[in-house]
Amino acid sequence: MAAVHRVRLGICNIYLIQGNSGYILVDAGNANREEVLFNYLGRHSISPDQIKLIVVTHVHHDHVGSLSAIKNICKCPAAVHVKEARLLQEGKFIMPHGTNLLGKTISFIGKRAAWTGFFKYSPVKPEIEITQEMNLTEFGVNGLILPTPGHTEGSVSVVLPTGEAFVGDLAVNLMGSVFPPFAQNAPEIMMSWRKLARLGVNTIFPSHGAPFGINLLKKKIDFGVKSLQPDSQPT
Repeated sequence: MAAVHRVRLGICNIYLIQGNSGYILVDAGNANREEVLFNYLGRHSISPDQIKLIVVTHVHHDHVGSLSAIKNICKCPAAVHVKEARLLQEGKFIMPHGTNLLGKTISFIGKRAAWTGFFKYSPVKPEIEITQEMNLTEFGVNGLILPTPGHTEGSVSVVLPTGEAFVGDLAVNLMGSVFPPFAQNAPEIMMSWRKLARLGVNTIFPSHGAPFGINLLKKKIDFGVKSLQPDSQPT
């Protein structure tokens, strides 16, 4: 397994994955949190220019808030799915639908708050627009970027051959559930989970909550339509 660093930037986990000649960064956290990352890098003797690529799992404010600032210091490219590239370039945020009562309530409020600029972030022009599976060997990491829609139309995951998957908000570890409280297309989430399981993924690294084993997703897949209900607490 590659060395992995989990860093909390606001309400979002971001991940540094060590490669042969540097690191790739998965997501960029909330706005104005870049100093948290750079302080962490300093404590671990990692230079910002060792980050060779930033992968955006999806274009939500808590995942791209500090992207512009981090990218300007690291001088590295950013990769995002083509279906969300325009959102990133324009600094826009689309509030997804809720999948449970709490999510629906927050979504209702959030869709109105979006008009006030509450979710605003600095726009970024991505150098790489993902359209299909993308190999990461060019950036020194033995792994790939995999389209995994459901939470958003252009959600992607980073998958390593040793079984680790960095999934953004495709799955969570919150309040006893692995199913995200928000989704543009809830049935697609199950399809993306199946895709990860078929690839032999063994550990899920979510943006919200601690990593957990793939078996919790497999149980939900096997449970079918009841997968939208809260499940046993991940460990």
